[in-house]
Amino acid sequence: MTRRSDAAVGLALGAVLAAARVLPRSLARGLGAALGRLARDPLALRRAVADQNLAIAFPELAPRERAAIGRRMYAHFGRMAADTLHFAAAGPAALIPLVDGEEAMRFLRDLLGRGRGILVLTGHLGNWELAGAWMNACGVSSAAVVKPPTSRLAARYAEATRHRLGIETIPMTEARSGVLAALRQARPVALVADQSPIHGSTWVPFFGRPTKTPEGPGLFAARSGAPVVFGAMIAEPGGRFRLSVDVLDEEPRGETREVIERIATRYRARLEQEIRKVPEQYLWTHRLWRRKPPA
Repeated sequence: MTRRSDAAVGLALGAVLAAARVLPRSLARGLGAALGRLARDPLALRRAVADQNLAIAFPELAPRERAAIGRRMYAHFGRMAADTLHFAAAGPAALIPLVDGEEAMRFLRDLLGRGRGILVLTGHLGNWELAGAWMNACGVSSAAVVKPPTSRLAARYAEATRHRLGIETIPMTEARSGVLAALRQARPVALVADQSPIHGSTWVPFFGRPTKTPEGPGLFAARSGAPVVFGAMIAEPGGRFRLSVDVLDEEPRGETREVIERIATRYRARLEQEIRKVPEQYLWTHRLWRRKPPA
């Protein structure tokens, strides 16, 4: 049954989507940044969580410096949302001239030529939605594991947006079979693997703290033998993007538990390395460290 609050969410999303379709990209991005800043000040949406995470990740910075990162982070994700909606309306092909990723694409095509598919691990960094759209616009058909929003109307809008971007989705509840099926078709499968899972996890370092990390990527790698890479689509000045891809495990071999731990550790280390370059482009509003590791 649709909740009353879902109707308000649906109307808001519809209004934003309509504005992103009509406005020029520069104006849509400016509006998105303004809405993002509004979400932090004065609405304070998950601001306490973000501030706490930044204090844990960057204890060496002064509070005012961390607050500045937080303000830029909210503005960045407002622009990211506007861009995602804009390119969903304009079509993913409009992304091609805006992305510096030729070297990354050559590397991905080489790995795909081996016939085992690729597990692409990323995080809530830069613009992960547009990374998949750009790959598809370049002729590389990819799939992405997604966790639908709890609001059915929001989930409907999100799925429609991804469809317009050319992204095939695998619901998290179907990941066990869907990921392996896509890999058998020699396709890339993207997993945003930085949130703390409820089940199926391991503990590895992240910003100096043991952090609960999904074991799914390592499990899929061990079962399929597919190479595992880290990828990130980072926003650059002037509205452009830079796509980087690095190998985490080209030949995943060994006992399953060993592969899970190895890939989780390398993934968190590589993600942290990229976040430290652009901390304002990471979504600090997740409760990364709310759970403590077992004794």
